[in-house]
Amino acid sequence: MTKTSTTSGSSKRAHIISRDDGWAIKIEGNIKATKIYQKKDSAIKGARKLVEQGHDVIVHKKDGSIQNWEKGKKDK
Repeated sequence: MTKTSTTSGSSKRAHIISRDDGWAIKIEGNIKATKIYQKKDSAIKGARKLVEQGHDVIVHKKDGSIQNWEKGKKDK
């Protein structure tokens, strides 16, 4: 079963996006990137903490399309 919305509670989405100066983690609703990395793999590793905190992490390709969507872990 797939959820179509994650807007309830404190659940947020974090995007890993390509920029001229590297790869950024940007949380939806924020104006600025949370952190910028030189390599995409480093940004993905950095975003693991956000998944543990319940954020969905959406990894984008250089062209902006979605490469992977990892659902955040929910505390029970």
